[in-house]
Amino acid sequence: MSLTARELAEVVAELAPLAGAHVDAVRMHAERALTLSLRGRAGDALLLLSAEPDVTRLHAVGRRPPQPDTPYAAQAVLRRELEGARLAGLETLPGDRVVALSFDRAPARGGPVRLVAELTGRHGNLFLVDAAGVIRAAAARNLSQRRDLAVGRPYQAPSLPPGAGTDAGQGALRFPPVPGAPFPLSAAIEAAYLAREEERRLAEGRRRLREPVRAALARAGRALVKLADEAARVPAAEADRRAADLLKTHLRAVRRGATEVTVTEWTEEGPREVRVAVDPALTPQANLERYYRRYRRIVESAARVEARAAEVRAREAALRALLARIDAAGAADLPRLEREARRLAAGPRPAAPPRRKHDEPAPPYRTFRSLSGATVLVGRGAAENDALTLRVARGNDLWLHARGLPGAHVVVRLDKGKAPDAETLVDAAHLAVHFSDARGAPQADVAYTRARFVKKPKGSAPGAVTYSQEKVMLLRTEPGRVERLLAEEEGGQG
Repeated sequence: MSLTARELAEVVAELAPLAGAHVDAVRMHAERALTLSLRGRAGDALLLLSAEPDVTRLHAVGRRPPQPDTPYAAQAVLRRELEGARLAGLETLPGDRVVALSFDRAPARGGPVRLVAELTGRHGNLFLVDAAGVIRAAAARNLSQRRDLAVGRPYQAPSLPPGAGTDAGQGALRFPPVPGAPFPLSAAIEAAYLAREEERRLAEGRRRLREPVRAALARAGRALVKLADEAARVPAAEADRRAADLLKTHLRAVRRGATEVTVTEWTEEGPREVRVAVDPALTPQANLERYYRRYRRIVESAARVEARAAEVRAREAALRALLARIDAAGAADLPRLEREARRLAAGPRPAAPPRRKHDEPAPPYRTFRSLSGATVLVGRGAAENDALTLRVARGNDLWLHARGLPGAHVVVRLDKGKAPDAETLVDAAHLAVHFSDARGAPQADVAYTRARFVKKPKGSAPGAVTYSQEKVMLLRTEPGRVERLLAEEEGGQG
């Protein structure tokens, strides 16, 4: 949704009283969007110019949009050229979506300049043009294929589309002015775009949760197929048991080196001849045991397969229900649904940290997030354990270790005076067990204390520490919890 030529003309007329105001600050909020903080006799105002695709517009705003973490390259030039300048006026090119803001400056600063906003959809851009008509700066690279709009070249206005001379006066305004607002039309436009932005953020939030849940559903479906294949092997196990029983009855009939033996099986219909395959490299007794062993393995696994299939089906049902709630969720529901998705090992992956420079060493720890969002650090090795515990950890942080076993130091970041919640404590304990010699054990003891109670004995080996004030937890490991934590490691294994 972009403003039409008529709507831009109406906004420019509404903003005319701002002429004479001085520019206090220039801030870029996107590659082709900025705000001007104005101060003048008509009062303070914040002016937004956006040439971003689908949201090209110009109007006064009540609140400044969020700023990026890294400033855009053009911001420094625009600040140097425009801050302190006086807004002389605003004008539109009749029939087109181009607005020029004229600024007066002292001759020592180069004289007057214009900020030309081409609010023309996906090819829009912002240009700073000096009194000679030369482009001094551009918000983004030149997107026009017909005009040379490079910095240092003369600015060329876009040619008017056919019929543009009368277009500005046609069409109804889509934004009913807000009575009582300092700039009624601008207030209506801002409200409409804020609502649109809320809708976009909600759609993006739903998509962010929906994609990993759908991927988890696909994994569950594939797991059920594999489990069904394993369950299909159970009838074949009965054939192995039958063969073993027949061999047991006729063991003396089996000759060493034979590939099969013909035996008599007594059935309700009477006796019949049955051929049983045997391995010529095995003794008769070994062939018998091989059939029984294969039978027992399949039968014993059948119960585990059924239990696992029931677990996967329950998880699949929970994921489908969660997916339906995500599709109907409001913005306030998304954090709760994300926690539920993480509990089902279907949460979105954390954003990757900024890539390290080639000469920048890797941190001595791996980073995980607990279900409640707490940061959990795990040492990468013995020397890295020392670095994590003695240099990275703060006194109030929680420190954990698999009790009495070699393993990683685990640190939970905590604010002063805060204690970890139950989910974070259990998550961190699982990481301490997983990154220790107790990995894979059904249960293990985990010691935990505050980092300030962990000391390094003089002359001790890397990773060796002593600790006091500890508590010990008997942890019954949950494979699903470990799977979730590992899947959501920040920045990969690094």
